Amino acid sequence: MANTGPVRGHLALTGLAKMFYKQIIRPILFTLPAETVHDLVMFSLSLVEKSKSLNDLIFKLLNFTSPRLRQNKFGLYFRTPIGLAAGLDKKAAAPLLWSAFDFGWAELGSFTYQDHPGNTKPRLWRLIKEQGIIVHSGLPNKGAAAIAKKLASKRKRYSKRGLWSISIAKSPNVSLQQAADDYAQSFKILEPLADIITINLSCPNVSDFKGLQKPTLLEPILARLTNLNKNNKPLCLKIGNDLNHAELDGIITLVKKYHISAVIAANLSKNRENLNLPEKFKDKPGGVSGKLISARANKIIAYLYKNSEGAFEIIGCGGIFNGQDAFNKIKAGASLLQLATAFIFEGPALIKKINRELDALLQKNNFKHISEAVGIEASQY
Repeated sequence: MANTGPVRGHLALTGLAKMFYKQIIRPILFTLPAETVHDLVMFSLSLVEKSKSLNDLIFKLLNFTSPRLRQNKFGLYFRTPIGLAAGLDKKAAAPLLWSAFDFGWAELGSFTYQDHPGNTKPRLWRLIKEQGIIVHSGLPNKGAAAIAKKLASKRKRYSKRGLWSISIAKSPNVSLQQAADDYAQSFKILEPLADIITINLSCPNVSDFKGLQKPTLLEPILARLTNLNKNNKPLCLKIGNDLNHAELDGIITLVKKYHISAVIAANLSKNRENLNLPEKFKDKPGGVSGKLISARANKIIAYLYKNSEGAFEIIGCGGIFNGQDAFNKIKAGASLLQLATAFIFEGPALIKKINRELDALLQKNNFKHISEAVGIEASQY
């Protein structure tokens, strides 16, 4: 008989960690302004990251994978399908630590070529009952050169376990017509440090957030970056939650033409229609994350899957809080996943819990591997 003692012990510790966070830590943190808490938590994680021993301990306690979950995509090994979405570690505070929390990969940023302070505070609001966040940060970061120096320094501490996707966006002060040049500058600086480069077209908390997704503006960006990509790094395109079928068709055509590895579907939603936000938050600017946008993201995932002919991978993002949410996005057509908001609401034990639940759902439905479930319900959307 297999020795189940260690497994039970890990499950018990995971459960205790989850309960401690939700019943004690989160209620305290949620009494403070959202961005104050975010900065405090990221500073704390940056201190933990400095200790390889602590990193190793967290990894030992909070990691789970299985043969059903492991994948090789665009030449890279993904230990688990769940990745950290951009926007949580927007300043590369703790990039070495995310794999310890069971993320198979972490997307850092988004970063811009020019440094930018972001929008005026307050610029984050919690939707507690709705399990979401309104984000109006406006891409605060120190600029690509400073971030590259920071990441290079961190890499010297110890080897990272997971993959890094580095998200680049247009500098807010640069016109749409100059976007290709601006992206190119960031790419040249940050590409050597990345396993994956994500082209963020759809930051919903800057002006003209939807403009770069128009083919006339998108094609010069893709042409420029694919020409610069001499090391053949996987390129991902992050698109918005508010696109119609015609707009998605235009993106599909260009993604195929320029052999982009994956599309991330989808970013936060600026379109508030049918989201039923509480009255006190309806005047807050920015994009909405979390559970409220999950159904829209699933429809976009399914549309991309049905119309892409397998030309690129689809990365599902938006409202993943448990294994069933993850499974739904896989069945819609996603082969990899990302989350951030749920990590804030549910705490550091969440990713292990989701990976365990997803593995159990695959097993229950007689799938030997995650790839067998991808897109099986796309036609239902």
